[in-house]
Amino acid sequence: MKSLFPIIGLFALTGCFSSCKNPHGYEKHVKELDSLKVVVEQAVVNFRSVDSIACYNAFIKQQTFTLFINENLKDTVSKTDAESLKNFSNTGEGLRSYLNKRSQWLAEANLTITQLHNLSNDLKKGSLEIDEAVEYIHTEKLQSEKIIEELKVNTESIRSILEIHSTSLPVVEEIVIKLNHGSLPPLPIKTEK
Repeated sequence: MKSLFPIIGLFALTGCFSSCKNPHGYEKHVKELDSLKVVVEQAVVNFRSVDSIACYNAFIKQQTFTLFINENLKDTVSKTDAESLKNFSNTGEGLRSYLNKRSQWLAEANLTITQLHNLSNDLKKGSLEIDEAVEYIHTEKLQSEKIIEELKVNTESIRSILEIHSTSLPVVEEIVIKLNHGSLPPLPIKTEK
C-alpha cells in the first residue's frame, strides 16, 4: 500500500505539468492544424509536379505559331484543322494566367504553411488566450481550405490546357511548316532578368 501512494502522486504531478503546458486543452486543434498543414504541403507538391518550363515553352509556341498563322493563313482549312487551330489558340490565355500567377499561388501556400506551423506551436505552448486562439484557428482553416482548392483547381486546369496544347500542336506545326516553306519560324529565346 505504501508503494501505491508515490505512484499516484507521480501521476498527479504528470497531469498537473501536462495541463500547465497546454492550459486550454488545444490538443485536438493542434492535431487538426498539423494535419491541415500536411494537406496544404501535399497540394503544393502536386501543384509543383506540373513542369513550369514545359508551360513556358508551350506558351511561347502558342504565341509564335498563332501570330504566324493569323498573319499568313489566307486559304480555308479542313474542319479538323480548323478545330485544332481553335483549340491551340484558346490555350494561350490559360497558359499566360498560369505563368503570371504561379509564383503568387506558391507564395500564398507557403505563407499558409508557415502560419499553420506557427499557430500550432503557439497552441502547444499555451501562449494564446482562448478567444484569440479560436479566431486564429478559424481564420487559418478557411485560408487553408481556400489555398488547397485553388492549387487543386489550377493544377487540374493547367494539365488540361497542356493536354489540349499537345494534342493540337502537331496539326498546327504541320500548317505552319506548309505556310513557311518547309520550316518552323524561330521561337524567341528566354533571357534571364
